[in-house]
Amino acid sequence: MKNIESVVKKIFKLAGRVQCEVLAQKRESSLTRFADNVISQNVSLAALNFSVRLLDGGRSARVRFNQTDDNALKLAVRSGLEILRRQKKDPALLPLARPRALPAGQKLYYESTAALTPSFRAERAAEIARPCAKAGQVACGTVENGASHLVIANNLGLFASHRETSAVHSVTVRDRDGSGWAEASAHDAGRIDFKAVNETARAKAAASRSPREVRPGRYSVVLEPQAAADLMYFLGDDGFGGQLYAEGRSFACGRLGKRVLSPLLSLEDNALDGAAPGMPFDYEGQPRSRVTLVENGVLKGVIHDRKTARQAKMASTGHAPPQPNYGGPVPLNLAVKPGQGTLADLIKGTERGLLVTQFHYTNTLKVQTVEMTGMTRNGTFLIENGRIVRPVMNLRFTQSMVEAFNNIEAIGGEAVTLSKWGSISCPAMRLGGFNFSSSTKF
Repeated sequence: MKNIESVVKKIFKLAGRVQCEVLAQKRESSLTRFADNVISQNVSLAALNFSVRLLDGGRSARVRFNQTDDNALKLAVRSGLEILRRQKKDPALLPLARPRALPAGQKLYYESTAALTPSFRAERAAEIARPCAKAGQVACGTVENGASHLVIANNLGLFASHRETSAVHSVTVRDRDGSGWAEASAHDAGRIDFKAVNETARAKAAASRSPREVRPGRYSVVLEPQAAADLMYFLGDDGFGGQLYAEGRSFACGRLGKRVLSPLLSLEDNALDGAAPGMPFDYEGQPRSRVTLVENGVLKGVIHDRKTARQAKMASTGHAPPQPNYGGPVPLNLAVKPGQGTLADLIKGTERGLLVTQFHYTNTLKVQTVEMTGMTRNGTFLIENGRIVRPVMNLRFTQSMVEAFNNIEAIGGEAVTLSKWGSISCPAMRLGGFNFSSSTKF
């Protein structure tokens, strides 16, 4: 911390009279990878990176560097000032943000997680590899942990600092022609149930053997939390950003205050005291706010940075990405309000449909309806009369998420918090009429 502060002060001095913003990020991460039931890779990274933004008279420039000796700082800032001098004026450019009181947020840094050793990660890998090898299964995956420290400061007096840790255990198991997957993540590694992740992946793989093809078409679909979260992230990213809304590219345009989605769905972005916590300020150093995006299917609001807030004549909600940025604000701490019942209850309530463990290669086709495509993976099963009857080959879907989340039939009572371009807390769901456009053997 002291090193970052001293570097920031030197940068401000070198910048002179121009407005100067410094974004410093220190990252330490370690990963143990295993494949074919043996450890195949063990790597660690330690980095301290700086991004400096300079503003003067409607012009802006940014330079990035990772060397902090005096000569390197002088060269970087001098280069930035020269770039700044050559820029065209932007009449819409905002000055740097003034300091504001910042909320404390939740505790997200755990020394024990930051200090996890290669031996710890190797032991976790062995706990899945040994029984898989004995049973004729093949395990691959990762065990990783890390810590980050982010500082945002400017020479108008703003200074914001945030530290957090992370741990992820991800496992894919092959059992002949069956495959299964499970993953868990947490800021505190002590909250990860490594045994449960391993057992889930192994059981999925065994149950997925000898999959059979089903015809493409519309099905009721039971989405496990990870699959539901993947789709919900795209709904949030493509639907509730202030810039997309201002440009008329969001499905929420002209529909705030109206019921557009299922009355079973309530969704918020809440980094402060929500189920998927995160940094309590944004990349302009402004305080994050809790924003209700959907309440019982009614669209309630969108998120803003300072630029989109000014266009909308509203206050920033504290959702700015690193600046300059041309994509606008995005929600990074989404949480779906849980419903009732278990995953087993959702399956029991399905007359005929599919259970999906995971999606992959998910992408947006049409932003305004959040039409997406992607494929199922690592455990897809046919449900008949409330029971899983057999595994099926993977399918590709093509589906509007606005339509899909208007067709929610039930939401499970237990949400799972996942790492996905930020954090998202999401329970299992059952959706009606979900469109699978083709089948695939992959």
